[in-house]
Amino acid sequence: MLILAAFAVLAVIGVVLVIVFGGGSSSNSDLVTALEKHNTEFPTELAKGNKVGKDDAPVKITAYEDFQCPFCLKYTATQEGDVINELVKTGKVQLEYRNLPILGNESVSSAIAAQCASEQDKFWQYHNLLFLTQAKAGQATVEKNNAGRFSDANLKQFASDLGLDRTKFDSCFDNRTPLDNILQQQREANSFGITGTPGFLVNGQPLGAGTPNSIDDWKQIVTNVENALATQTAQAGASPAATGSPAASPSAAASPTKAP
Repeated sequence: MLILAAFAVLAVIGVVLVIVFGGGSSSNSDLVTALEKHNTEFPTELAKGNKVGKDDAPVKITAYEDFQCPFCLKYTATQEGDVINELVKTGKVQLEYRNLPILGNESVSSAIAAQCASEQDKFWQYHNLLFLTQAKAGQATVEKNNAGRFSDANLKQFASDLGLDRTKFDSCFDNRTPLDNILQQQREANSFGITGTPGFLVNGQPLGAGTPNSIDDWKQIVTNVENALATQTAQAGASPAATGSPAASPSAAASPTKAP
């Protein structure tokens, strides 16, 4: 029943997100090419666990995703690489991936596997390989969930492909060690009203006005936050009582991503 409920949620969410990521102009082969390029350009020196970027970056972007979600696949292939190249590498943004596995057993298993890879500082490589696997299988255009792509055997093979210590990985995966943390991330997402994927926080505030269409939209959001921080700093200088954290103002966003 829970799995059916998750599918029902996605069916409604999908109507919204297909507009956001719409256009559908990127073919599966385009997504594969983009993900492969993204992988070669990834700044491993800035990665720590599920985060990439400097801890003192003024803007923190949190992405809640499901490795089976076709909209997450499109975001990762068409936007995430640009966000990292143009905003993370420049020190403006720290990006964090959090799990919101809503599409069934393989969503949960892949989330666990990615967290086990994170314990060996290979989260982002594993994350990219999971989405690359989905892109090659055509998930962006013909969605198939729990189809065996993320079977236990395949997830363990991915660990081998990336050179992970299989003894440590298998122990983590077989014991479902990260599951409690993943469930906590899901509860956190729900507390922000995020029940569909991808969903985003900017400096701890839900990006309620919509998911950006492009890197230019992300840049605008970051600029809005930077301006708000500068204003807050100026006000704090004038009045020590000034407190609070600026919310993102995604004026460049296209359409709402609010889940029902």
